[in-house]
Amino acid sequence: MSHRIPERRASQRYRAFMEGWIASETTAEPIECMVWDLSEAGVRLVVPPPADVPVEFELRIPSEDAKAKVRLIWTTGIHYGAKFTD
Repeated sequence: MSHRIPERRASQRYRAFMEGWIASETTAEPIECMVWDLSEAGVRLVVPPPADVPVEFELRIPSEDAKAKVRLIWTTGIHYGAKFTD
């Protein structure tokens, strides 16, 4: 018997695999990350250790010339989930 956890996301997720940068007033230098997947509501990032990811930050994706303000929602190991705030 298979037990599936119900999907809680309001919007569909899409695989991305793009280089990104975490920038904040609390970080001296931007933190490199990988945008693993994204949706209309948020993003999952992979951040190599050691990393001190702030709760609120600007996510920059150079290949898309994109920036977004986000808020950290969860973290598990090197995976970080954040929602868009702007």
